[in-house]
Amino acid sequence: MTEPVRAFPAITEQEFSQACGVLEQRSSDKISDTDWLSIRWTGEELLIREKRKIICKNANIEAPSDFNGADDHELIETGIEDCIDSNSFLPRIDSSVFLIIDFSITLSPIYSVPVLWFACRYGQDNKALTLEQVYAWLVPKPSLASLQKVGVMGGISMAHHPVSDRPAFFVHPCNTQDALSALEPKSLTPEEYLILWLGLIGSAVGLHVPSKLVSI
Repeated sequence: MTEPVRAFPAITEQEFSQACGVLEQRSSDKISDTDWLSIRWTGEELLIREKRKIICKNANIEAPSDFNGADDHELIETGIEDCIDSNSFLPRIDSSVFLIIDFSITLSPIYSVPVLWFACRYGQDNKALTLEQVYAWLVPKPSLASLQKVGVMGGISMAHHPVSDRPAFFVHPCNTQDALSALEPKSLTPEEYLILWLGLIGSAVGLHVPSKLVSI
């Protein structure tokens, strides 16, 4: 029987590693027909690649002429290890398009909670999303106010990724323990903790756990 997390809402390095390894193993045959393209535990970070359909009716957002023509292979080859270009312009979308988003989950040695990192590029010219695009495309409306004001979810910032040392966006973990505590869950295994955390922090940027993984 798996031991529960000992110091909730914090999680230890050993518990985090265990949770990531178990989730990777259980996901191997359960993410087909979901938005998750892959999930991999490297021993340092949990990597999740997601394909997301974006529909935007904002007249000020327009997709580049080459974006809809970009094939999935070109998009899949981009990821969190690529540098973010902060000078990218906000494109306009007038129809549905697909984005490939690379998420990375690491453990914060300061806050003792997981940290969600992410990067996304689009189009044949491999442009990186700006922070403005992140809020416009990836963050659901219910989470906008909290993230922009560094509320209970923390806020979205950019920093060098602790594993790749490349610039990436991340959801600041300063308020994660408080947010988890507010849920008042019963005793959790490390994997249950990780899924709960994903449901809370991941949903802030539209990353949802497939129902196949929730049903154990």
